[in-house]
Amino acid sequence: MTVTQSLPLDLDLTLSARLDSGSASLPSRTLVKTDLPFAATAFRGAPPAGDAGPLLLVEQSLTFSTVRTALDDPRIAGVAVGEKHFADHARKMLQEGGKALVLVEDLPAVREGARYQVDNDGLVDLDRLPLPVTAICSYMNDDNEALYKAWNIHDVGYFRLKFCLFQLFAEEPEAFYSEERIEEYLTASVAELAARGWRRIRLVLSDPTSAELRETGIEVAEEANPELGVRGPRIADRWWPELRAIGRVLEDHPELRIDVSIPFVSTIAEFQHVAAMFQEAGLDERVGLGMTLEVPAMLYELPELIETCRPAFVAVGTSDLFALLNGVDRSSDQVKVDPFSRVNRQVVDHICEIAAKHGVHFFVCGELRRNPETLRQLASSGCGELIAAASVVEIARMNRAAAQYGDTRSAA
Repeated sequence: MTVTQSLPLDLDLTLSARLDSGSASLPSRTLVKTDLPFAATAFRGAPPAGDAGPLLLVEQSLTFSTVRTALDDPRIAGVAVGEKHFADHARKMLQEGGKALVLVEDLPAVREGARYQVDNDGLVDLDRLPLPVTAICSYMNDDNEALYKAWNIHDVGYFRLKFCLFQLFAEEPEAFYSEERIEEYLTASVAELAARGWRRIRLVLSDPTSAELRETGIEVAEEANPELGVRGPRIADRWWPELRAIGRVLEDHPELRIDVSIPFVSTIAEFQHVAAMFQEAGLDERVGLGMTLEVPAMLYELPELIETCRPAFVAVGTSDLFALLNGVDRSSDQVKVDPFSRVNRQVVDHICEIAAKHGVHFFVCGELRRNPETLRQLASSGCGELIAAASVVEIARMNRAAAQYGDTRSAA
């Protein structure tokens, strides 16, 4: 980590909106800033033995002895202090050594051994986030897993089985015609994910378009507009291998919580049909079944669907939703959608209002969720979680939004 900027010490310690003492967002200011946020374990006194870091050294005041300890140990990424008056040369030494410096108003609130996010706005207590941040990752490898868990993310919020099938069909196009091979491959894929120790995994049933299948070498009928064609619950029987794979994984991992999202639902009857399939497969009491709202027609059906079917959650899939709403082919090079247009924002707000009114867990996928202002609005609107890709910047942004606005939403 390299320090890029410092703040003059004669500035008053002005803080953003304060939350209670148990809040995840600690009243603090970063005096020596970082290029990238990082997550670190807080400690006082001697550095803990065997911890690979990063570590956050907590001291009441910044002395040259403290600076020396931080500079000599590569595991220490930053220092948190409670007194703002210290020698400017001590600050410069930390800056030149690539160590962050955070001034904390209530230093005793920094807990020994707890994980903290250090960013340019101060500290976030990752153990006390009132709004969960989950992983959105359609291919989990060792690096992604390590990054998520270093930031205290232990739930997979969105894992698309479609991406698993793309990998299978690219290597074995003939597997498209074999339910047994699809079941075997997806069982292995989900079992590998489960073996990584996630507390909860939300799977998204596959909904490849005919165009996407043809791109992987599958000879299916060519549709004039595959985005609007035969996909998802319109050919729900193709999901039987996926349901059987989920059932097999649950047999081997009975402690694992698995949720499943039905993509591209366009009618209440479609949701009911798939729910009946889960019941027939013996999964209805073992899986939280929800939906991804991508089809504009469901804007009008959503209240009734919630009342009659009571989905476990509603995910707002903005990429497809905005494309269909605005009459734009999402793969077009000539026509693009502005996800932040007034109409698009109003539609998402309306969906969130409906879900919140009926007490249904909801969250947002797509580009819209990456906007800081949108994140703040989602966190305060009743959104049940924020999902983050395997990016330090994105994870930190989600954590900051959850910390600052989750408590005030709950209090309201």
